[in-house]
Amino acid sequence: MERDRLEEFNHWWISGKVDEELALPFKRDIYTKIEKHLNKRFITALVGLRRIGKTTIMYQIIQELIEADTNKTNILFFSFDEVSAKLNEVLEKYKEIHNKDLREEKIYVFLDEIQKCNGWENELKKYYDLYPKLKFIISGSESLFIRKKTKETLAGRIFEFILSPFTFREYLKFNKIEENEFKYETKIKPFFNKFAEKGGFPETFSLETDKDFKEYIGALVVDKIVYKDIPRMFKLDDPEFLRVLLELISSNPGMYIDYQSLSKQFGKDRRVIKDYINYLKESFLISLLGNYRKGSITTLRKKKRAYPADNALTYLYKPKIEEDFFGRMIETLAVNKLKASSFWKNGGEIDIIYNGAPIEVKYQEKINSGEFKTIKEFMKKFNKKDGLILTKNEEKEIKFEEGVIKLIPVWKWLLKD
Repeated sequence: MERDRLEEFNHWWISGKVDEELALPFKRDIYTKIEKHLNKRFITALVGLRRIGKTTIMYQIIQELIEADTNKTNILFFSFDEVSAKLNEVLEKYKEIHNKDLREEKIYVFLDEIQKCNGWENELKKYYDLYPKLKFIISGSESLFIRKKTKETLAGRIFEFILSPFTFREYLKFNKIEENEFKYETKIKPFFNKFAEKGGFPETFSLETDKDFKEYIGALVVDKIVYKDIPRMFKLDDPEFLRVLLELISSNPGMYIDYQSLSKQFGKDRRVIKDYINYLKESFLISLLGNYRKGSITTLRKKKRAYPADNALTYLYKPKIEEDFFGRMIETLAVNKLKASSFWKNGGEIDIIYNGAPIEVKYQEKINSGEFKTIKEFMKKFNKKDGLILTKNEEKEIKFEEGVIKLIPVWKWLLKD
């Protein structure tokens, strides 16, 4: 480990502050929860997709520590995304530069993209156990804890925050819309349409052309995850097929995953396809919903439905967004907001079952009486007294024998906590 490289990462040791372009002023809603966790001994883990702001949050925390009069040399940052190194090399060089005793002082250690450090979980456990005054804040772009070994190694030592792309609330705040303006449809609706189409990757918000947008998502999100991150993490043989599956799901949000059919279509073993789809899920690129059954979240025997993690992925692969297809992107928004895990299909179909309650997406001008049939059937079958329909414009409550069904415009529902 070179001294120059470590000093380059930690420029505040000399300047006394974090560069403004790194510690950006806008703070995500989850920031305060993460900040409160800094006083706890547990390792704090920020996990999620690339390019959604994990590193920015680290720099913002560092800047706040400096402003709170933390000794600037008691803050160490290192990114394994840029440099190949071992954790002990980083910490030993840090001790040498500043003549630090890791047992004597409270030291904040920020480790970015830690999954790229071989054997990181065992090294982290060793330092965590030996040096109680070290506070580790780590980030990772894949699920750090998919491997059973990792879960066992760090059991009881780590607290994980899962970061998603920006929510609609965050998107509005980023665009300088105050919360007291959220109720004005004429002001909010233009922002909603753009957000629904292009998703919540913050660095794309200022991109002016489709070409720039698609190059950004393609090169900095998809290609890095599909061709570099996942193959290194899971040792797979055919990353190009991984990209094909991602494109298929992103272009068909809500599609049923039929492993036998996909096996015939692509000439691949169904077990390979199942593994590859699981890699996409564990890397936060897609979500999978199972068919709801009372007493269990999902049933393994039924086909699952797949959605992209953000509509930016759909926009990347879909040459043109037709009006009737836009409703499926709205469905993706609802699935991702709730981090839903279940739908229901029993003749008719309910898009989302959340905490046992049915939620349907009907992004159309008018909700007709026939649209209530399946949701009423679900409410009766499972004795649920409340149902929800996310609409384009309609807002009201309707009482039925089975219970109350609320209709609310999806843009307004997205702004609810």
